[in-house]
Amino acid sequence: MQKTIYSTLTSVLMFVFCATAHAQQLAFPGAEGFAAYATGGRGGTVYHVTNLNASGAGSLADAVSKSGRIVVFDVGGVIDITNASITLASNLTIAGQTAPGEGITIYGGRVIASKSKNVIMRYIRMRGGKSVNSSKCTLTLDNCENFIMDHCSVSWGPWDNVHIKDANNVTWQNCIIAEGIEPQRFGSITDGTRNWTISHCLWIDNKSRNPKMKCYLQYYNNVVYNYAMGIIGGHSAADNYQDVMNNYFIAGPSTTGDKYFDDWTETDHLYSTGNYYDGNKDGQLNGRLITDHHSATAMQKPYFNVQHPMNLQSAAEAYAAVVEHVGASRVRDIHDRRYIEQLTSLGTKGEFIANEDNVGGIGTIAGGTRPTDSDNDGMADDWEREHGLNLQRNDANANTLGDGYTNIEHYVNSLAVKTTFLVPPQNVEAKLVSKTSVRLSWTNGEVVPKNIIVEQSEDGGNFAEIRRLGGRTQTVTITGLTAGQVYFFRLKAITDDGESDYSAVVSVNNEYAMPGRGTAAGTKTFVPREGYVYRIINYATVPYNSSTNLNGVPKYLTFTKGGSLGATTAFQWDNPAQLWEITTVEGGFYLRNCATGTYMASVNSTTGDGEDRIGQSKTPTLLTINYTANQQPSQSGLATAVSMYRINCPGNKNYQIRARGFDADWIWGSGTLDRADMVFTFAEVPASKVVALDVPATREATSAVRYFNLQGVAMSAPPRRGLFIEQRVMSDGTTTTHKRVIR
Repeated sequence: MQKTIYSTLTSVLMFVFCATAHAQQLAFPGAEGFAAYATGGRGGTVYHVTNLNASGAGSLADAVSKSGRIVVFDVGGVIDITNASITLASNLTIAGQTAPGEGITIYGGRVIASKSKNVIMRYIRMRGGKSVNSSKCTLTLDNCENFIMDHCSVSWGPWDNVHIKDANNVTWQNCIIAEGIEPQRFGSITDGTRNWTISHCLWIDNKSRNPKMKCYLQYYNNVVYNYAMGIIGGHSAADNYQDVMNNYFIAGPSTTGDKYFDDWTETDHLYSTGNYYDGNKDGQLNGRLITDHHSATAMQKPYFNVQHPMNLQSAAEAYAAVVEHVGASRVRDIHDRRYIEQLTSLGTKGEFIANEDNVGGIGTIAGGTRPTDSDNDGMADDWEREHGLNLQRNDANANTLGDGYTNIEHYVNSLAVKTTFLVPPQNVEAKLVSKTSVRLSWTNGEVVPKNIIVEQSEDGGNFAEIRRLGGRTQTVTITGLTAGQVYFFRLKAITDDGESDYSAVVSVNNEYAMPGRGTAAGTKTFVPREGYVYRIINYATVPYNSSTNLNGVPKYLTFTKGGSLGATTAFQWDNPAQLWEITTVEGGFYLRNCATGTYMASVNSTTGDGEDRIGQSKTPTLLTINYTANQQPSQSGLATAVSMYRINCPGNKNYQIRARGFDADWIWGSGTLDRADMVFTFAEVPASKVVALDVPATREATSAVRYFNLQGVAMSAPPRRGLFIEQRVMSDGTTTTHKRVIR
């Protein structure tokens, strides 16, 4: 069948197989389509992305904010830009393949390349999500020109995944356009774009617009899977020209009917050849050639007489290439692996989703380790040695090989291949199946390990191996646990050549050890419990700003090194600096930090605006905790709302704690507002569970201190090393119990 396709197309399409003797330099080896000759940041400054921050020095946002840069990554992981965006300048090379570990994912906001010119972007994942405005898209390429996107993954756009309007000379190749979310669940829309190539891309789990072709488009060797409507014509008053060649349309669980081509009118001039449709959902690739009628004006030859490279394969060959290479496939993350698993089920897996919560959220990305780069020129020492370059001189922009590519381009291009990076077990979950047994489940990476190691801990810090499983294992049940005891688990994968990083730590019997959380909804009177300490959490997006809302990451109150009241987003469930002892007194509460033993207190004004500042003191300030309303912060980790409170100072005009800056300088503000940066919630933690906690005694002990092991058996003295329970008898006959550790 494949030979037949080629023989019938040879006379018509011979010119597109690009034996062109074009004198221009390709953007990179393998570049195709109308943007194949983009130069990006060639010859420009090498900019190192050194952190995963949403903005600021060393961030990706800063890296792409100016023209003439080659952007390399010293870090891998998730760049969370919730409620923000990243805007691309012109003349950029964004080399996502240089990121260590599992690469780079941009999450929670928009990437905007409107009016950007001459850009090469490779191996970047862009996942918008529910925090993006419902009328916006994950990626916007309006009015861009000479823009090539290779091996990228774009998903979770509320309106469309990608919006592209009035653009010119654009290539998308080897990309995934996936899982548009509510309200539309669409792939991509364009209007007025000219000279656009889409090649070897996977369009999956989009309800429609895969894409909508209101443009002049060359669309070949793509795979469209699990859709309600496949590719959509421009169906407008303006004339549009679409060359649609050798693509595979495959029905998934959400596909009904044969709407692989839809919404075409006579103003669409469609050249369609070599396209296949597999609609039987039987788990086999056995489609039929598409020959049926459509409403477009049928063209007998391609509209585009191209001069650029084109690797035109049969539809079946294109399917195999997409499975092997599509997306940020140097190391695929869990979502791209999920898309490939759905696709290769050939009809049995796949779904439309409301938002990322339906598929487990963004997940984690292993950061990996940056290779040694002694001269910081963006090229690893090992590669420089191999190619005879100087490890002590910045020779990134030299043209040592004399073939038109600079040294840094040769280096980044050499990384554009699949690697054997061993991904740690992902999406690890721990669920109690009885009071004394827990079921662990996880997913593995593309590289099959030799073994999966399961480690267990009772304190979250001291782990020991308890199971060594076969490399394909993805679930295990651990038995013989103590009922009610907190247990922590982590996993890693190993091969004969090395081992992965550890997975995320999961636990049972310790809801307090999860990030976020809050006081149960409807708790209108806050009453601290005996034996518990508290995290004090604010979820505001922006400090000291009227536009703030409760969709920010959790920020935990603590004291800064300078002694003022501040906050941190670096969650550590058992870090005393993030925990507060809240004592009920007449008229309100005292709040004492468990690390410093000092209280929240009103101190002299240092802000210059007449407002007293909150700091630490050995003498407490009386505070009140006043219920405001039930709220549901998007990043609380809870499916339910929580109670929110103001923390007021009755002796100081009843002013309340308010965030001026989340890293420091929490001050008194108006006492009348319940705005996001002025309300808090509390997450309780049993004091006895916190190993490092030494809450100062509020009552004098009168009897000898008692010691117990973790099973409650009495000991005559503390152990020389390890964990134990310390119990003190107070003068009023009550006891306090704390978990201790001697290292």
